[in-house]
Amino acid sequence: MDLLRFDLNLLLCFDAIYRHQRLSAAADELNLTQPAVSAALKRLRAHFDNPLFVRTSRGMRPTPFSDGIAPKIAQVLEVLKGVDLSSEFTPASTTINFRVYINDVGMIVAMPQVLAHLRKHAPHARLTIVDLRPDEVVDALDSGNIDLAIGYFLGMPNWARQQNLRTTRYVCMVAGHHPEIRDSLSLEQFLRCRHAMYVNSGSQYYAMEQALAERGLTRDVILHVPRFSALSFLVAQADLIATVPEDLGTLFSRLLDVRIFTPPLELANFQIHQYWHERLHAEPAYRWLRQIVYDKTSGLTVARRAD
Repeated sequence: MDLLRFDLNLLLCFDAIYRHQRLSAAADELNLTQPAVSAALKRLRAHFDNPLFVRTSRGMRPTPFSDGIAPKIAQVLEVLKGVDLSSEFTPASTTINFRVYINDVGMIVAMPQVLAHLRKHAPHARLTIVDLRPDEVVDALDSGNIDLAIGYFLGMPNWARQQNLRTTRYVCMVAGHHPEIRDSLSLEQFLRCRHAMYVNSGSQYYAMEQALAERGLTRDVILHVPRFSALSFLVAQADLIATVPEDLGTLFSRLLDVRIFTPPLELANFQIHQYWHERLHAEPAYRWLRQIVYDKTSGLTVARRAD
């Protein structure tokens, strides 16, 4: 069949005539006039070079040829009817592998709750946390290597959909046994002490440097670390100050011998977003995942350790 020349609407007429075996009933179903259905039948007869239906006292009886093609035409129409329907997504039975970028702060703070929800409601689904540099995230979203990116990014392109998950701030973290910083942290202490800093290719955590530069100040950074979580363990055993996101500092203040303080100079809050590509925006499975991430992250609270 030459589909470029064949009018697929004729298949609807054939199917209706075959089921009703009356032109008038077929016309009523298709909301057409009986002459229009008769004209369609004429075109069908010419295309297939077969009478297709013969008038009898019991209506339009199909020829053996029509009996042979009717199931195929019904199947084709059923497939075409479902083309514009979204694929059904059932969390309980899905085996999808969700691929997500999130830095180690998010992995430690937010992902446990997301994973717990997946294990309960989508037990056969898989979750892959993809290891990327921050400056590789945009390309990974665009190429489809990841389905979702969670974090703090600048300069996302226009095609990237996004949703704000939470607004947070920075804190200063020091070892519980720090020789100089005890119950408070002054600007003088901050500038006098040595510092550890998270640095990675494409990293955007330079708020402290910007705040210091605006005041003509500098700090003595002697340790650069590419992982926030490792930074916390190193600070716990050294006389260093690290400026980290509050969620991470609060969590590790419960797990390690570290204390957190409000920075001694004003730093702007920052927003954590989730980002995804436009092509996944309407897909049910990924919409479901994004809703879970939003629910579990937007209301996240990390309590401090009781003294």
